[in-house]
Amino acid sequence: MDLKTKKKYYNLCYPYESLKPDDKRNVDLDTFGEESGTLVRGINWVEMLLTEITLSDKPVYKLFTGHGGSGKTTEFNRLVKRLYDPKEGNLFPVLIDSKKFINLEEPIDVPDIIASIVYSTEKAIIQKKGGDTEKALDEGYFKRLWNFLNTELKANKIEFNIPLAGKLALEMKDSDKLRGHIRTVVASNFSKFIKEAKESLEVLNENVKKEFNRDGIIIIFDSLEKLMGTTDNWKKVLESAERVFRVNALHMRLPVHVLYTVPPALSTRITDIDFMPMIQVRDRNMNPNDPGLAAARELIFKRIPEDILKEMFGHNHLNRIDDLILCSGGYPREILEILRKVIAEKKHPLSDRAFKRIIAGRANQYSMVVTAVSGDMFNWLAKVAKTKRLPSGYDIHREEIDRMLNQHAILIYQNDDFWYDLHPAVYQIPDVEEAIQNLT
Repeated sequence: MDLKTKKKYYNLCYPYESLKPDDKRNVDLDTFGEESGTLVRGINWVEMLLTEITLSDKPVYKLFTGHGGSGKTTEFNRLVKRLYDPKEGNLFPVLIDSKKFINLEEPIDVPDIIASIVYSTEKAIIQKKGGDTEKALDEGYFKRLWNFLNTELKANKIEFNIPLAGKLALEMKDSDKLRGHIRTVVASNFSKFIKEAKESLEVLNENVKKEFNRDGIIIIFDSLEKLMGTTDNWKKVLESAERVFRVNALHMRLPVHVLYTVPPALSTRITDIDFMPMIQVRDRNMNPNDPGLAAARELIFKRIPEDILKEMFGHNHLNRIDDLILCSGGYPREILEILRKVIAEKKHPLSDRAFKRIIAGRANQYSMVVTAVSGDMFNWLAKVAKTKRLPSGYDIHREEIDRMLNQHAILIYQNDDFWYDLHPAVYQIPDVEEAIQNLT
């Protein structure tokens, strides 16, 4: 395979790219398994969300999560298209990438999220009208907020160096000092801040109905599931997300439909979080699941034609592709990551030794996550492997389990109900293997 061909397919398999509905690489995973009655992710997720939103006369408030790279944003793109369609949702969707506004390595707070929601919604409406966003955003709600903060901070002899009100939401991300000052001021005037933000959204919602003939606004606050923190502050970051979405849930409800993504670990702390599961490539008894394998194969075939796959993997390319899929646990991002490793190899078709080396390299990453846990944690993991649920004792190991959920060492699947399993690489860790053998 020449360099030009390698480069083409290597980039077509970029694992951190969300896809638009009309992208030729897009695979509607929700349709796989319909004939057998066993959908590979349990339910049709876009259809479920679309129905809940369009049927409700009251503003919908939903928390949504999944392992990073499981396909949430791609599904949200599909959902947005249908919500915007006058024959289906007839709504005005605002899809917000939280990474633009939120520092995902630091604790979060209500003002950070609410301010970025108002900013993004107002900007989306101005752009739809064809107006000057920078000028318009320097007026209205943000001008009032800017003046209020400016007055309060100057009264406390704090310099406030934001020249334009419309830049406020963006500047909060990169300045720890500014973010801290704003949070302090808002905390002492919290009711006023929330009231004005919600009133602004009500006005924007009415504008959308009148000017665009839409039934209202739907906000999707995406990418917050990537809130990870650092090694030093990971626990504080997760606790801040819990405060925002559990303690302050009332304030996060808006006068318009809103969906928030949240870190996977919050699914064990807060009820009523929808969790997008992995592709079910094995059943609970560890047997290969044909619809799940077919869905995962399609992710690959939509990116790389079969003649190139044969060149990469050799005459037994289909068996190797299935081995690759099974080693991933049905994790879409990991399938693409392994595939890129295969493409990058110097010699094709891939030797057995090279293939084993690539798979072992992925396994080592999970070994680093799991081998750092306390000794009795291996017995707990063995119980997950056997029962396919989170056993008692969660509180004792809360921090370790939260970390493994966020780093997908523990995966979630769905049939009629949710069930848990260890990532296939975790099964291969000697201490885990021994604990499973002792348990059985």
